[in-house]
Amino acid sequence: MTTACPLLFDRTVLPLAELFSLVLDGQLYRVGEAFAAIDTPDTPALRAQAFGALRPGRLVADRGTAAWIHGTRSTPPLQPQVCIDRRSRGRVPTGFDAHQHALGPADTLDLDGVWVTTPLRTAMDLVLTLPVFGAAEALEARHLLAIARASPEDLAGRLASSRRRGAARAVMRLAGIERAELPGSAEFADPAEFAEPA
Repeated sequence: MTTACPLLFDRTVLPLAELFSLVLDGQLYRVGEAFAAIDTPDTPALRAQAFGALRPGRLVADRGTAAWIHGTRSTPPLQPQVCIDRRSRGRVPTGFDAHQHALGPADTLDLDGVWVTTPLRTAMDLVLTLPVFGAAEALEARHLLAIARASPEDLAGRLASSRRRGAARAVMRLAGIERAELPGSAEFADPAEFAEPA
């Protein structure tokens, strides 16, 4: 008889010291605030599940948290970054870096029941909100565009139609994104690489 193990382990399963001990032993790896067995593939869906365990209500992962879920960052932000759709009139919880924005159907995607901004929307949010935007940030935005199968021109079009604060500054940041080259290939990433197995 086999027993099913959870995909993610946290403090409700084992004490934190024991979880970190299993990381040191090479049996687990960290996924945000949770842990997974080393033979569990590190996918956007798995990272979304780790974020989903933290979030109250119907918060949408955005900015740095969404970038981590999409795989363009190795670790999530210390404070989960989320968006509350203006139409839902949700409260901003403590411990979260929350913004309120109108979100359209093309702005979000559902990963195993967890709502995340799309790679293109995430790139736009980062370009609009990051206080510093250097080569590393431009490369991250380019990576998100590659996942979205989009170009800097697509992002420019989204920015041109945006009435959000920082849009003029964001347009000036596009040149850095156009110059950024993904390591290994100038081709767009294969979206199948980020898709959940059937």
